[in-house]
Amino acid sequence: MTRWLYVYDCKSSRTRNARRVAFTKELFGYTYAWKTKAGIKQKRKPGIIEQCAGSIVVSDSAILIYDEHKAEFDNLFKKYQDILVIHVFQVIAESDLI
Repeated sequence: MTRWLYVYDCKSSRTRNARRVAFTKELFGYTYAWKTKAGIKQKRKPGIIEQCAGSIVVSDSAILIYDEHKAEFDNLFKKYQDILVIHVFQVIAESDLI
């Protein structure tokens, strides 16, 4: 099964902070809370990485995915291409060093 490596960097994080935060939330997900009479409730909104089985966060700005999820990741990165520098690599071979 083909895998893809997405390497990205936010090129204008200081000038477009709201877009960077929105991108991060869509990618990694987030937890939100609200007050009720019974107390504080929380709910988790999963990100695209959690929704796509087999997606692995390799480092702070590198993600390894399976071919079947490529369209979803392409759409997300295209949506935020104005604030990101993105490189996508097809993984030809993998090896275990340990």
